[in-house]
Amino acid sequence: MARFVLVHGSFHGAWCWERLSPLLEAVGHQVITPNLPGSGEDPAPIENADLASYATRVAGVIDGVAGPVVLVGHSMGGIVAAQVAELRPHRLSALVYVNGLMLRDGESLGSFLEAHAHLDVDDLVLKNMEVSADGSEARFPAGKARDVFYNTCAVEDAAWAAARLGPQRTKIYGEPLRLTPERFGLVPRAYVRGLKDNAVSPAYQDAMLENTPCERVFDLDGDHSPFLSAPHTLATVLQQVAAS
Repeated sequence: MARFVLVHGSFHGAWCWERLSPLLEAVGHQVITPNLPGSGEDPAPIENADLASYATRVAGVIDGVAGPVVLVGHSMGGIVAAQVAELRPHRLSALVYVNGLMLRDGESLGSFLEAHAHLDVDDLVLKNMEVSADGSEARFPAGKARDVFYNTCAVEDAAWAAARLGPQRTKIYGEPLRLTPERFGLVPRAYVRGLKDNAVSPAYQDAMLENTPCERVFDLDGDHSPFLSAPHTLATVLQQVAAS
């Protein structure tokens, strides 16, 4: 039996794993899907949402689990999962990025995008998200979600997810990770790359993999949200990582 802790990305909540979790649980694995502070159904004020509170929340969840954990971060959840790996390296058997933002020590999403502007990616998340007047909070319009997040999902699944998207505090996009080879570097890494991802472009994913190589890379011919578009395939990949 493996123990999975699944960390959702921006605008999402623990609800996004509802198609995937039963597939892992059905074959005997333990699956925990926390809401990050201020996300999903979490009651914390969104003002409390930042990298420190996110990482503290997930580290606390891991502290309540007996045995080694496979930590999975989707999209922005990859930033969170990396910081948790720095905090709890000896509790993790693997760190898995699912179309995740895999950044380096001292790097933020903002600095990564600036450093890789030469890739000339049409960033559909930044292009379409609606930011508050003070810049502190963003929302993603449901009408754009299928094209950006769920472009290979069934129409009904995309509509179900788009209707549940919530606000995202933008602070985390400018916060640098603090990672060390002695801690983060101890944790085996795997990356699940979406070849039709319209949110985290394959060009960005390739750049991140060049910057931070992983022991295993799995290519899925799908969108940003394989937990909806290809849950059986993603479950198989996660089990392969856990078994190794």
